[in-house]
Amino acid sequence: MIAHTLSIIWVDAILLFTAFEWLVLSFKSTKTQKGLRFADISAGLLPGWLLMLALRFAAPPELSIEVFFCLTLAGIAHGLDFYRRYKQISG
Repeated sequence: MIAHTLSIIWVDAILLFTAFEWLVLSFKSTKTQKGLRFADISAGLLPGWLLMLALRFAAPPELSIEVFFCLTLAGIAHGLDFYRRYKQISG
């Protein structure tokens, strides 16, 4: 059986994307005074970012495809949650 693995670099990329997402959403929120507040954005992103950071520190150089699949599903769930919250605020 062939093991399907991905480089831990993908987790690094997700961590960087999440940090960029926080910066963009926070800047947009502060600038336009619309959407989620800075505290809500930070509280929504921080737990997932810290879990990914823990995975990064604990992970071997290669990750199974199942781990990456779970990260993908978590990202989709996160995006849908933020979209739902934004829609509740904007009416």
